[in-house]
Amino acid sequence: LSVAPVFAGDADTPPLRLSPVKIPACAKAHVCKDLPYGARLVGKGAVHANVAQTYDLYLPGNIGEIERSAPFFLYVHGGAWSHGSKAAHAKLLVEMAEQGFVVASMNYVLCNPKQGGTHTFAEMLADIDAMVSHLPSLAQAAGISIPRIAIGGSSAGGHLSLLYAYDGANPSVLGLGLKHAVPVACVFSDCGPSDIASPEFMVAGLDWMKGDVKGWYGLLCVLAGGQYGKDDFRTTVDRLAKHSPITLLNEKCPPTICLFGTTGEVKTSGTFKRPKDSPPETYADFWKLVGSKETPPESVGMDGIVATQNYVTLTNGLTKAGVPFAARLEPYRHCSILARKPETRPWLYENLRKYLAK
Repeated sequence: LSVAPVFAGDADTPPLRLSPVKIPACAKAHVCKDLPYGARLVGKGAVHANVAQTYDLYLPGNIGEIERSAPFFLYVHGGAWSHGSKAAHAKLLVEMAEQGFVVASMNYVLCNPKQGGTHTFAEMLADIDAMVSHLPSLAQAAGISIPRIAIGGSSAGGHLSLLYAYDGANPSVLGLGLKHAVPVACVFSDCGPSDIASPEFMVAGLDWMKGDVKGWYGLLCVLAGGQYGKDDFRTTVDRLAKHSPITLLNEKCPPTICLFGTTGEVKTSGTFKRPKDSPPETYADFWKLVGSKETPPESVGMDGIVATQNYVTLTNGLTKAGVPFAARLEPYRHCSILARKPETRPWLYENLRKYLAK
């Protein structure tokens, strides 16, 4: 099952070798683990395994038996941009391989000093772009064709997938000069936020973090390229708006598949307190802090982590832009829909195949 090395990457990166291993209790899929897509490996630029430029590859059947036109899906894991790994949701990815998909699940830099540094959205997108640039070499090694891809992920991975896919259609907003070496045919977001500058998103996240302003708002400051404690709130919100997928949305964006959950609500009368002995503020104050002229609602719907407003904003935006999409709002907690409602998985596979075939 081994394949001769054909990896055309950095000189410091080991050559690509595919040695598929049969997945236990799985008759129709194999996996290749810890393949490199770039030079940042553990001990060589990556201090933690979860930020190394590596990926796991799930294959339908054996090498040599895979259909050359097998649909390709790039999975970007979640974890609030600060933790998680390519091993997340492995059960789903194995099932996708059993359904005939070739699936790559990648690691990328994280915004967590304990796991490799305080990296930004821009650096995470650069890793995704590096992985996409690696795909022609992977295609040659696996004996398949990857003329276009589906990309998607859960939570933070859903946000990054939307951002990457939409950047390909509107690169002037982020101005990162990403190569987009293989075009995106469609993008999937499993409870990924679409509007991270909205007061609803701020409130839902802060409530999830039990009022930890530094932990939540501070994380967002760094992710957007700023510094917590030095940047005023409005500056940070403007940066977050720039990194919100909804800001990049236009008629050229690829078809979008999205799942969102709804489990309850947060009262905006709830209070939080900033550091340095500042007086308590209510969640409703976020509307004023972001410069909104709207009257704060009495409550914010959420799935336990992300505000359901992100679902409404995204689907309304897709409709307005005329972008094809498939969307479901289900009464389940954040990123548990695919597991808790089995019929959503065939729905996902059907839509992935439909948009990849166009």
